[in-house]
Amino acid sequence: MNNATPAGLLTAGRFACGPLDVQLVTSSTDLRTKLSETFSLYDLVWTPPRHPVHVWASLCRVPSAPARGAFLRCGRMWVDRTPRGLRATTVSGAGAECIYHEDGEEWHLEVAESLVADGKLEELEDILSLVLTTGWRRTGWTPVHAAAVERDGSCVMFCAPTGGGKTTMTAALVRRGWRVLGDDKLLLHLRDGEPEVAALLHTFNLHPQTRRWFPEVGDLEHLPRYSVWTEKRKVRVNDIWVGATALRARPRVLVALNRSPDVAQAEIQPLSPPAVLETLLRQTVIPADRDVARPILTAVAHTAARLRGLRLTVPHDGYRQAGLLSRLEEAFGE
Repeated sequence: MNNATPAGLLTAGRFACGPLDVQLVTSSTDLRTKLSETFSLYDLVWTPPRHPVHVWASLCRVPSAPARGAFLRCGRMWVDRTPRGLRATTVSGAGAECIYHEDGEEWHLEVAESLVADGKLEELEDILSLVLTTGWRRTGWTPVHAAAVERDGSCVMFCAPTGGGKTTMTAALVRRGWRVLGDDKLLLHLRDGEPEVAALLHTFNLHPQTRRWFPEVGDLEHLPRYSVWTEKRKVRVNDIWVGATALRARPRVLVALNRSPDVAQAEIQPLSPPAVLETLLRQTVIPADRDVARPILTAVAHTAARLRGLRLTVPHDGYRQAGLLSRLEEAFGE
């Protein structure tokens, strides 16, 4: 990989993002701040060797010509495959080109000056997610939008859409002696033919109202929102529940979680094998490119086949109901 720093750019930071070693180079203070904030979220340092990813970021006057989205369309971003790697653009004019190397990736990120002037740097979050997921996939890991807890060798995954209650359920179980791998994002792969999930960060994305159920989290209102898209605050798990984290585990149960104001009591039902697969697929981004999609689908299908499924519907204040978590833990062991 080419490690030379382009003229006018300065090394801005190095970040351990799971199995990746991300080096950021930019001369823009605004880009350095935004990109560093995102990469710093993944604060767990995995054992070397780590996969090298170089990101060169600079400002430009003219927005990038839009990509077609033939490889992937995700949020405010379109991605195409190129002979050398990938090319991505966002709605408001940020663009990135990735060059694949045998030992890593090299990203050239250009951000229209108008995005800085208009305060729209949050659009970069989609491109930075692409940077990380590309590296994770090329190291054999599949990113999954899910939570997971572990206790005494038993690991349970929780799947739900954004705002569906994954963090609250995870925190509720941590209070009962479970250890958390993550409340929103995990990496999945097959080891010796069995699924394994790994932690990327040991923080909770907690809404200030969580204090109603868990007083020990304290007053979260004084903390900054970690994204313009949410009221949630990012809190280190060990700052609240010491020793309540885990790094890797082999999942055995998948819970499709649904928080609903239309039910009075929590409902726990079995989930059929096809529904387990469908649930897990919804939590995974799968590009249109067959070569990239194939290992992702293989990992997800093999994992789903080895998981026992449950569907859990929780009323809005269900965490206050006596016996809910005991019932759920009993269902885990059936």
